[in-house]
Amino acid sequence: MRYIKDRMLRIGIPFMADLLLINNASVLIARLSPTRPLAELSWNEIPFNRVGVLWFLVVLFVFDLLYCAWRALHGDHFSIDTSIPTPQLKSWLVSAVVLAIIEVMMTTRTDLWAALTRSPLDGLGAQGMHVFTYAFLFSLGCKASNYRWLERLDSHLVIRWFRFSIVLALSLLAICLVLTFNGSMSDEFGRLYLLTAFLNPLIGWGVIAYLLLWFQRNEKNCGNWLAAAGVDSFGTYIVHPIVLVVLLKTISLFSLNPWLIALSAIPIGIIISFGLTHQLRRIPTVAKII
Repeated sequence: MRYIKDRMLRIGIPFMADLLLINNASVLIARLSPTRPLAELSWNEIPFNRVGVLWFLVVLFVFDLLYCAWRALHGDHFSIDTSIPTPQLKSWLVSAVVLAIIEVMMTTRTDLWAALTRSPLDGLGAQGMHVFTYAFLFSLGCKASNYRWLERLDSHLVIRWFRFSIVLALSLLAICLVLTFNGSMSDEFGRLYLLTAFLNPLIGWGVIAYLLLWFQRNEKNCGNWLAAAGVDSFGTYIVHPIVLVVLLKTISLFSLNPWLIALSAIPIGIIISFGLTHQLRRIPTVAKII
């Protein structure tokens, strides 16, 4: 019960505040910009109270409820058992391929995702096809904490899979470039979209594992700022939408190239969001929530 109360505090309050205040404020700011699509909508057509990027909190809270139910059935006792070996190549490959097939099947449910996109749960319309992959990673994280798998990664396997991921990503990029230059992207977009869905877990496994390995190897050199960034990351996720909207509106006043606006807004927005969150967390009450 203490865990679920903590989740209600850390997820429920930010979710409601972001949904009712930050998301709606972001929509209003976008509405005031004459060059944005929302400017052409009447006030009663403006999409207020939409989940948007908060889909992550909805999914995370559902996973937390399932985790609490599982712990209630199997006991609350948490123990560490390092005798269980870390998953090897076969486990990595089987999980990636199975999830890749599921991703393709979920991607084909275009009617469902289109309906969700038009609903208040619009963020799930963009990310719902990945929900089984997210559920697997959540479950894997829970198991890994019991067996200390992440602390005992096989560096040789991680490096090999990361190289494999890079090859797949570059191959996918090459296919996109060829289709674009040949003018056949519109004809082959459906197949390319399914191929991308299939390759997502295969590429993701290598990238995630390599990042974990890199963080472990550089813990002494970068441990302090990585820890600080990790603490501030949740709050950054909460405040980033309105920071990005305000920043884009400000930069657009200079009549720059759209690509230059986007490329400059992304890193600047991330830095501002982290800085703002770090300052907000100096307030004790806020620090308990974000």
